Amino acid sequence: MKYDIKPDHHIRAKRASLTGLTIGLLLLFQAVRVLWHFPENEGWRNALAGVSGLICLLMCGVSYWKYRKLTRQ
Repeated sequence: MKYDIKPDHHIRAKRASLTGLTIGLLLLFQAVRVLWHFPENEGWRNALAGVSGLICLLMCGVSYWKYRKLTRQ
């Protein structure tokens, strides 16, 4: 064989991690857009955007950690 290509058994897990990271970043961007107009919004909307932004940061961190763990194997 001309090329020695090794099979990647974790391709679905890597794809899922990158998808989670992308969705988390998009949702985080939306939360930042809401918080950009902080004085104009109601209090509940600012609180909801802050909490959802923190959850999105957590989701992005976990997705990135899983992806890095899979690429090092």
